[in-house]
Amino acid sequence: MSSDPFRLDEFLSELETFVAFKTVVCENPDEFRRANAWIREFFDPTRTEFIEFDCNGLTSTLIKPRGSERPRMLGDGHIEVVPAEDDLFEMREESGVLYGRGVADMKTQCLMMIWALRRLIEEGEHHDFWLLFSEDEEVGSKHGVAVVVDHLRREGLMPPVVFAPDGGPNFAYVEKEKGICTFEIETNGRAAHASRPYLGDNAIDRMQAIYAALKERFPNPRGESDWINSLSMTSVESGTASNQIPDRCRAGFDLRLTEAFTVDEIVRTIEDVARDHRAELRVVQADPATYYPRDAPVAQRYLDLLRRVSGQEPPILHSAGASNGRLYVAADPAVHVLMTSPRMGAAHSETECLEIGSLAAYYELVYESAKLPV
Repeated sequence: MSSDPFRLDEFLSELETFVAFKTVVCENPDEFRRANAWIREFFDPTRTEFIEFDCNGLTSTLIKPRGSERPRMLGDGHIEVVPAEDDLFEMREESGVLYGRGVADMKTQCLMMIWALRRLIEEGEHHDFWLLFSEDEEVGSKHGVAVVVDHLRREGLMPPVVFAPDGGPNFAYVEKEKGICTFEIETNGRAAHASRPYLGDNAIDRMQAIYAALKERFPNPRGESDWINSLSMTSVESGTASNQIPDRCRAGFDLRLTEAFTVDEIVRTIEDVARDHRAELRVVQADPATYYPRDAPVAQRYLDLLRRVSGQEPPILHSAGASNGRLYVAADPAVHVLMTSPRMGAAHSETECLEIGSLAAYYELVYESAKLPV
């Protein structure tokens, strides 16, 4: 690619190859190895360094220009995708729209960052732009970015700005992201024959009462603009026979919190409910909400760039989802996260899609963002 303008046909061919790697989260280790080897082929090894972090069978890779001592900006991406039928790993195009697993979340964005870094290195002006690719963002990043961020923090290498384009569709600017608290609750009762419920104590009934109590404290939002906490029960395990009252029930929950609440406040509320119902609680993950103010100097420069490349006033989004951005901010609150994606939609679904016509502008955004003063 060198310093030539964006070449769409070449990019689409490479994206098709990238999508075809069945890098399903926590599955197919051989596919991840092949994908990581393919990524290395984009870079001249005499001018690029690769630092691998292996944890629990997962590999995260830092890609840095040789001679760069500290990242001024770090591009963060994940190469894994959520499960899908085999045909979704065959990228297809219909009427200017691409379909396939990962075209929206987030192989397109990863490949754009690869193209940008390669061009910067070949031009001899890398601007201390580094990349980090991980393999477990979809399941919390515990063995991926969390490990690398801890290394960067300990070594004094935390970047002042992270470009994490795992959100902000349609050239939007993500200003806020909700925090995330995942937890499990287990209730215990007394088993009995289902025909004689008065002899038992149904653990599922106990769990239903807990869920009702939690929903009273965390009523769900009515839409995207209703910026309040949300709560979902995401899994239930109970019972072994259709004619037996279960004596045990375990459920998983996903709570998304706004910046109006601290993690400690949320956890204390959940603990109170579990204690009131004599249930066992295990908090799996608890990360605060994040805020990337639009009036920060780097954000203002980025918004100006967004306006120029997209030809529109960038929407300002408050995102109900969570990204790896929270891990950088938790390690260093001074880190500013920039998050924008091309025109895309339906991530994680059978109709995950990307508008081809937005790719040239998005390439310019990624390349020019890497050079922004921070």
